[in-house]
Amino acid sequence: MSAIPETLAAELRESHAGLLHTLALLEPQEIEYGCMANEWTPKALIAHVAFWDNVQTRRMQAALDGSSATTGFVPPAATNDERAVADAEQPLEVLLSAADAAREGLVRFVAGISPEQLAQPLPEGDASLLLHQCIVHMIHHTYMHDRDLWSYCGSMQRWTRSRLRAFLVQQEENLMASIGGLSEALLTHMRVDGDWTIRDSLVHILAWREYGYLVAKHWPAVDAARIAAWRTDEGVDALNARLRQARTALHMIDIADGLTTYHRRLMKLFDQASDADLASTGAYGWGDQGALSAFFFGLTHHEMEHAARIWEFRVRQG
Repeated sequence: MSAIPETLAAELRESHAGLLHTLALLEPQEIEYGCMANEWTPKALIAHVAFWDNVQTRRMQAALDGSSATTGFVPPAATNDERAVADAEQPLEVLLSAADAAREGLVRFVAGISPEQLAQPLPEGDASLLLHQCIVHMIHHTYMHDRDLWSYCGSMQRWTRSRLRAFLVQQEENLMASIGGLSEALLTHMRVDGDWTIRDSLVHILAWREYGYLVAKHWPAVDAARIAAWRTDEGVDALNARLRQARTALHMIDIADGLTTYHRRLMKLFDQASDADLASTGAYGWGDQGALSAFFFGLTHHEMEHAARIWEFRVRQG
């Protein structure tokens, strides 16, 4: 990771924004009372990240000014789990405000140090502290808990079967409604997402529905050969361009039919899966693992983001 303080500060801001974006996928009651895999509530997780932002900011400042050179770092007395119980009782707006303030304090500290200070080992009791190592740890710490929160968003600890199924169907209807009544000229020529037309977005969704079907059909471990077309070392943007290029011959009617067909196939697999299957862990095919329910949720959330851009285009068009 970068050894430039300004770049690290930007990464701290980005990781914090990503965590809050994931939190926003939950309903207020789920944030307050949801029970994650570690038995924390989502709002206690936010408080946990904020707590360690404050602790590590103070720790690095003390090492930098020399005040901890003799005494060393004194870890907090309470455990993470003990704090999570207490934080679950705090008002959400208080915790969110504290989280923003804690991260901004960490960002200001990082942005204010020099590259030389970043790389210099600082005495800390019987050990030493490297600021760069501590800052990188805090970035990874945020991403790790963002993944924890994302896992909860798609887990059967959050959903019932009927609610998750209704969500999948609702978002399919939302996608189809987003293109309803649009002419083929608009679908194929108007750009809604960077250089992508609506057709490009729909082909992209179709390609990943095909992928999702293969992963779900062969759960919990799809053979690599079956998804070879989606595996790449060339980067995500190049992969998506290649997937769209492979489908350039499709007419709009073919794309619409394909979307409907693969939605039905995916829903059939969902209905065939037992509750234990939905909660089971499997491979997503890109080196990631998670629950089958979370795979269905993630696939649909990805489509929601593209549908939102189409709706934004329609609003702009009036």
